Amino acid sequence: MTRQSIKDRLTQGGAGRTVLKLVIASIIVGAIFSFLGIGVREFWSGVFDNVKDVVGMLGESFGEIALTVLTYLLIGAGIVIPIWLVARLLSSRK
Repeated sequence: MTRQSIKDRLTQGGAGRTVLKLVIASIIVGAIFSFLGIGVREFWSGVFDNVKDVVGMLGESFGEIALTVLTYLLIGAGIVIPIWLVARLLSSRK
């Protein structure tokens, strides 16, 4: 195969065009990361650490929200259920 036929195969059709774009993007991103001194391991480690922190914060927030809702439920039930019971007892006498 000559160089021209390889180029023609890569640039014709959707799959070849996609592969070529991915190769070019990989070279550009690799050059930028290399210039900044960031490796693949450091990049993904940072991403996963950030995701873990966000999930942790959401978990803490969810715990606070659940505790608040539970508190409201207990306070409301302490008022609503006795009133409902009295209303039910009074309506059953009729």
